[in-house]
Amino acid sequence: MDYAVTAELAPPAEVVELDPLQQEGVAAVLDRHLAMVEGVSGPEESDIDVLDYRITVHQTGVSVLLALDAPSLQAAEEGAASVLDELISETELLLGWSVASSAVRITEDEFNERLAAADEVDTDEALQAAIEEALETSEEPAMDAEHWKRRLTELTPRLGAFSPEVFGVEGEPAALAAGALVHAVRVVTDEIFYDELALAVNNATVADAAGLLVLEELPPCYDHRYDAFFARSFVLASAAVAVRLTESSWTPPRSVAEALALRLVINEARVVLEAAELMSWDDSEPVFEAFATAAFAGDRYDELYEIDVPLAAEAEPEVVEQAAKVEAELHDRGLAFDQWFLPRDGGAYHPYLDSP
Repeated sequence: MDYAVTAELAPPAEVVELDPLQQEGVAAVLDRHLAMVEGVSGPEESDIDVLDYRITVHQTGVSVLLALDAPSLQAAEEGAASVLDELISETELLLGWSVASSAVRITEDEFNERLAAADEVDTDEALQAAIEEALETSEEPAMDAEHWKRRLTELTPRLGAFSPEVFGVEGEPAALAAGALVHAVRVVTDEIFYDELALAVNNATVADAAGLLVLEELPPCYDHRYDAFFARSFVLASAAVAVRLTESSWTPPRSVAEALALRLVINEARVVLEAAELMSWDDSEPVFEAFATAAFAGDRYDELYEIDVPLAAEAEPEVVEQAAKVEAELHDRGLAFDQWFLPRDGGAYHPYLDSP
């Protein structure tokens, strides 16, 4: 039987009210982890499948709606609480959070009433329709458009390196795009710190880690090279780009790592504009394409994302040979991993980046 269970998550006792950045952060963390949950063991070793979920963040906590396939109403409620309890206990950033309540939104009787009313409708289709209706009628994540419009507009002047004309649009859209970039710097920085902690605690790389927030968006061919040390180095590279965004004139990315960091910031800016319903993903594409044309000065390194060979030593002989050839070609062009943090102009750089 399918159930829609609403669970309320409460923040740590010392948190009176979640600010906008905290709201967005906890939503991102929950979304990343819930997306990986497929099921949980219920009472008497029964299997409970997680079919879908919705996250609604507000100033005093989070509401999570879970669509579950469970043997009974009680099992659904206990299963939802178990999923969230386990998620909280295993997620460092959710330390102090707790499951305040867990209750079925659509009951077995309500399902039966809907099935009885659907004379010629396939049973599975009716069940699916019921659960989809419950999910669709739930509240969407709290993203007050007016609040975000004010917030991003306030941040607009911080993008000192570029004038609004760089976005190819005028007025409010340009101001929102500029503010979104500044906001995105904070989000991406927080996410890199989170990923660094996760990799350090587990002594892992992106290739064998799960639930990361941002480092998994880097070129997958080098996933096995992205460890905690890399994350710390990448923080420094992203910080250099962030500072230059706020200066009176622009210096394009000086290294591969800086260019990739800027790419992540641009992507996050588009995400927040879409989430706040201030600019759709399609509408933001030409706006940030215009910005990227000016910001990257021709060097985006998009081809790194097109490499479909894992550049790792642990592989079949024929793959290793192919990877070595690709690696040599990248090195000749200054794109190999050991060159990512070296400034192309040969200038000074942070001592920590000597051996990334």
